[in-house]
Amino acid sequence: MKGGMTIMRIGVVVATEREKEAFSKVFSDRPYMHTRAGNHLVDCWKLSLDREVFLVLSGVGEIAAAISTQYLIDVFHVDVMINYGVVGGLINYEPKKPFLVNGVVHYDFDMTFDTDLKVGQYPNTYKTVIEIKRNAFFAGQLENLDKLICASGDKIVPGGEPKKRLRREFGADVCDMESAGFVITCNRNRMPCAIIKAISDGVDEDVEAFEKNVDEAALNCAKLIFRLASNH
Repeated sequence: MKGGMTIMRIGVVVATEREKEAFSKVFSDRPYMHTRAGNHLVDCWKLSLDREVFLVLSGVGEIAAAISTQYLIDVFHVDVMINYGVVGGLINYEPKKPFLVNGVVHYDFDMTFDTDLKVGQYPNTYKTVIEIKRNAFFAGQLENLDKLICASGDKIVPGGEPKKRLRREFGADVCDMESAGFVITCNRNRMPCAIIKAISDGVDEDVEAFEKNVDEAALNCAKLIFRLASNH
């Protein structure tokens, strides 16, 4: 409570230490504390501005992202969830420029054997793109961002033909390893969420481009978290 009013709680999931370091840089002059609830072996950092932010470093992969998302929902009772970080580009798009993921294709999910489902299509659904359910909280700060589709699966996708194949088969613009686990968990909890990403390596690029762009790309995303947390 603050002045008799309930403070909004924002849950944030990042996959890597470098993405978390971007958060630390943006909030370097704002004290934030490490916290862990009960016997849960999940590290969380809490920051209080106009809104409270609870950040978890999940580790890479869909399962890790899903676990960390559920943890923030259950333990810290957050009101909205955000996943930010870097992705691989499947189209020609400006590196390091933040955008909103507007839908996710879980291309690793495959029930095509003996069913009429397509790769990435879950039972009782009619499309392969998983909807991201944002709410009005995100509109003022984020809706002016470009909106792209993310192909998400538990594998690093090298530059060249593997990225081009994802683009051809799923119509995706970028790829990562966490967005599907994050958004499916949020949707099943009826939790409003947003995914903010920036490209670190393009269609025909690999590790060298990643190393060149990753820190600035993550930093640009983290700056948007500051705006959301500080009501600016």
